[in-house]
Amino acid sequence: MRLQRLPPLLALFFPAFMLSAPGHADEIELTNGDRITGRIVSKAGNELVVRTDYAGELRLRWDLVKSLRTSEPVTVMTAGGDLLNSAQLAASEADKVALSNPSTESNVKREEIAFINPTPEQSGNGVSYSGRVNLSAALVRGNSENDRIYGDGALDARAKGYAWGLGMKVDRRKDRGVKTAQQWLLNGNYDHFVNERQFIYARTSFEQDKIKDIQLRTTVGAGYGWQLYEDEQTKLSLRTGLDYVNVDRVVSQDDDYPALGWGVRASHWLFERRAELFHDQDGFW
Repeated sequence: MRLQRLPPLLALFFPAFMLSAPGHADEIELTNGDRITGRIVSKAGNELVVRTDYAGELRLRWDLVKSLRTSEPVTVMTAGGDLLNSAQLAASEADKVALSNPSTESNVKREEIAFINPTPEQSGNGVSYSGRVNLSAALVRGNSENDRIYGDGALDARAKGYAWGLGMKVDRRKDRGVKTAQQWLLNGNYDHFVNERQFIYARTSFEQDKIKDIQLRTTVGAGYGWQLYEDEQTKLSLRTGLDYVNVDRVVSQDDDYPALGWGVRASHWLFERRAELFHDQDGFW
């Protein structure tokens, strides 16, 4: 095989090009001198989320960030509530960040940056939606005969000042041809936030469970709730209040009564938001 030498000018240009043209990436320098490259996903509270090719998503303490530089525009919300779209961040003097967009340029203290790429509920602009659907079925034949169909789903909306949710559940089961479960449930709730962590709510539900002699159970209630924890990965809320319950029976006498209502909402994302653990439960005494 014959080798040819590169022309001198090309030989100088080629390594310089390789050094100066890495993939575009954001750069974060920490107070201990470490440098991290990747893509800034978001910043909220004291947490900066960075997505890297080599370690997935990293969650860094904002108070340990010395400087940062973005390679592509981001959305920044300041502590004063100003929202800057198409913004660029760059290193500046100590404890400050150079913040610029097409209409303005300034140096701001790091603590003045409240959010980077805020969600609608953080910025107050728009509504974010999330939902899930689960469906399972089983058919067993042999020494035993069992059939089961189960499904549930939920649709949730979240804005800065309010949230609402809709849910449903269906459960049908047979054991040797005998029905052991025949129920469905529809529910909805509306939450109005009085501050970041507390809200008042209204809710209603409709349920049928003929195995338990319930043709239709209607529940209407209202109360007070607490958003105990909420970030992009984990959420936990509790609520309690008063409900009015009306029960139409299949056979027995109909009934209605007041009750103390409660509810729990918990969820946690796993494996970089590829799987979610959740627990949603409402009840009354």
